Amino acid sequence: MKKLKPVVISTLLVLLLIPSSFGSVRGFLLNKGFSWMLSEWMYYVVLLLLGARLAWILAGGVQWKSVWKKYAVVLFTVVAPFAIGFAQHPIYEDMLWDLSEDVSALQALPDYASADLVVIAIADCPYCQRAVNDMNALHQRNPKLRMRMVVCTADSSWLEPYRMEAAGAFEVVMATDMDAMATHADGHFPAYVLVRDGKPARRWTNNEWGPVAKDAVERTQD
Repeated sequence: MKKLKPVVISTLLVLLLIPSSFGSVRGFLLNKGFSWMLSEWMYYVVLLLLGARLAWILAGGVQWKSVWKKYAVVLFTVVAPFAIGFAQHPIYEDMLWDLSEDVSALQALPDYASADLVVIAIADCPYCQRAVNDMNALHQRNPKLRMRMVVCTADSSWLEPYRMEAAGAFEVVMATDMDAMATHADGHFPAYVLVRDGKPARRWTNNEWGPVAKDAVERTQD
């Protein structure tokens, strides 16, 4: 027990005080083949487990004069690490359920041909730049996933930054019909469109694109 206590405390401090720990836990699990959702949630699960372990050590290693004080300290020790972790890395709706919209009624444009996932972007957009990182991660986990970034621009030079980041993992092209694709994105960029048989099926906006959505896309490869 005494030897275990500093290990538990040290691990909790690392997870709570080092900002990159959340991404490190997630990245490690993703590289091991865990789902996006499980990789996101494991950080909170570990905090709860370590908090519970520390509470167990405190409950058995301290002589408590009041049973209520004991229970209060134990409850606080279990909950506090999770609460601090949640404050630093909030749980959003896209981590809980699928927020996609049915867009099967939209027109099947050439931009969707021979693709499983189409990301509708605009030029010089920092959120679209982040989308490239997500698409690269999806490609690493699912090399057969056919992806395309369609950029709503009339100037092809704006495609170069995205193409450099993509490094051949997926296509980056100009929209064949800029206005139509902007409408398909519903004015939210980037928009992620799941494609079935060359037709748009489900759409996520940038705020809706989370681990549940990525798992949904990966399941199409099963």
